[in-house]
Amino acid sequence: MTRQERGATTVEMTLVGIPIIFILISVFEMSRGMWMYHTLSYSVRNGVRTAVVHGINCINTTDVPNNCPKTINDIATAIQQSAVGIDPGLAELTFTPGSAGAAATSCYLATPVGTPPYGALSNCSTFNTLAWPPNDGNGTYNGVGKTVRIDIRTPFASALGMFWPGSKPVNFALMNLGATSTDYVQF
Repeated sequence: MTRQERGATTVEMTLVGIPIIFILISVFEMSRGMWMYHTLSYSVRNGVRTAVVHGINCINTTDVPNNCPKTINDIATAIQQSAVGIDPGLAELTFTPGSAGAAATSCYLATPVGTPPYGALSNCSTFNTLAWPPNDGNGTYNGVGKTVRIDIRTPFASALGMFWPGSKPVNFALMNLGATSTDYVQF
C-alpha cells in the first residue's frame, strides 16, 4: 500500500463516517423523543383516570378510603409518579373541566428551578384543596358522564440542533412535546 492509497482511505472513511454518525445520533434522538412522548401520554392518561373514578358519586367509606373527591395536587402527584424521567419543574399541566365556560387551571408538576421557559405558573401542590373536577353546586362539572381533559407539555432539547444550518457549535434545539387525555366521569 502506497502513501497515496493510505490518504485515500482516510478521505473515504471521513466521507462515509460523518453521515453514519449523523444517522446514529438521529436514531437516538428520535427514539428519545418517542420515549418522552409515550411517557407523557401514559402519565396524563393515569391522571385522567384518577380524576374520573373519583367524581361526584365516589364512595368514601371508612373501610375503603377513596379520598373523594381528588384534588389537583392528588392528580398531579399521580401524573408525576407515572412520568419517570420527565423533569417535573418543566412539565406544565392544564386541567380543563367538561362544561362550557368553565375555567381551565394550569400549573407545573413541581417547583421550577430558576425562571421557567414559558410563563410563571405555580406549583400544582398549591391546589391541595381544589377538588377536581370542580363542583359548581349542581354537579355540572363533575357529574357522571362529564368530560375531564388534562394536557401536559414539556420542553424537549434535541442534539440534532447542532447540525442545523446557522446553529452555534453546541446549540441544542428546543421544542415542546405534549400529550392530552380525555375521559368521562365514571362515578
